[in-house]
Formats: sequence, C-alpha cells, structure tokens
Amino acid sequence: MKKTNTMLLIFFLITPSTWAFSQQASLTIFNKSKRELTTKIMKGSEKKGSLHQNITIAPNEKQTVNFSETGQYFTKSQAILVKEDIIENDTIYSKGAPFQIVADKKRGYSNMTMKFTVKESKKSTVEGLAPITRIEYEVN
Repeated sequence: MKKTNTMLLIFFLITPSTWAFSQQASLTIFNKSKRELTTKIMKGSEKKGSLHQNITIAPNEKQTVNFSETGQYFTKSQAILVKEDIIENDTIYSKGAPFQIVADKKRGYSNMTMKFTVKESKKSTVEGLAPITRIEYEVN
C-alpha cells in the first residue's frame, strides 16, 4: 500500500509540471498553392532578423511552428512550381509583414494562422506578401 501511495504522489508531482511546459505559442502555415513552399521564420526586426526555424510545406498541406519566446517575427518564403522540364521551374521569393508572438504564463500564448496563396499567371504573384530577391531570401 505504501508503494502505491508513493507512486501516486510521484505521478501527481510530475504531471502538473509537464502540463505547465506543454503550453506554447504557435503559428500554423497553410500552403494553398501548387508550389512547394520553404519558409524561414525569422525573429527580430526585418533589418536584423535571425533564423528561428526553417520549414518546407508540400502543396495544399500545412505545418505548425512552436514558439517559446515572446517577440517580433516575420517570414521569408520561397515557392517553387516544379515542372517535368527543370528549365520551366518557376520560383517566387517573398517576405511577410512583421507579427508579434506572445509566449508567457501571464499574458498567454499566441496561436496564429497564415495562408500562402499564389495567383498563377505568366508573372505569378503571392497574395499579400512583398516580393524579394533570392539574395534577400538567402540572408539569415
């Protein structure tokens, strides 16, 4: 009986601390295009951002990124339309507007979503994002 009580006590001591760490801020990105999307989530200002996480999302799929720190973030994306003939592959580079993530016990946890949509044409564009060059995209 004493062994059972000790085991229950250990369970109840460990469980609340596990629940406390399980809450995180998140950003879910929906790739609503026919392109393979590689997105860099950058922390900081647009001029002095550092890489938080790099993700790749297949066409018409989604992926979630978790955050443990409050701060300002933005995204830089590369969207590739893959064709059978590699010469016909088309790549678009873009940058999203800055957004604020809150991740603390007192103020709560942000849970955001973004949708990535491409208007396909002879000169394809990303809806709602600013175009950037490949060099700007590659800088971390």
